[in-house]
Amino acid sequence: MTTIRKGRIGELEVTQDLLKKGWNVYSPVVDDHGIDLVAEKGNITHHIQVKTKRPSKGKTSIEVVIRIPSKADYLAVPLAMHKCVCYIPVDVSVESFKNKKSIALAFKKSKNGQVVDRNWYEDYLELPE
Repeated sequence: MTTIRKGRIGELEVTQDLLKKGWNVYSPVVDDHGIDLVAEKGNITHHIQVKTKRPSKGKTSIEVVIRIPSKADYLAVPLAMHKCVCYIPVDVSVESFKNKKSIALAFKKSKNGQVVDRNWYEDYLELPE
């Protein structure tokens, strides 16, 4: 399967998740500005970039690259194995992002028991209203 197809599937998974949660979702006609979806609810609008990642065998987390500056407010990462989507704020002031260009979303305990700097996927399941 091509990267473009995988990305489109990820966008559809995020769209479905947001629609179920009561958001209106819009897709740009042209996808060349780093915004894949626009989510709107009431007076709140979020610009979203979808990152479709699949975990490597034996891994306990997924590494998501953050491009700063970004036109997106949130990165959306569909996790098919948990049937959910994570919404990560693209904000360098957020403690998780300080001096980093990526964030690891953990979905299992690591083999070495590391808990420092672990960002659990369960903490990112909602897009703020």
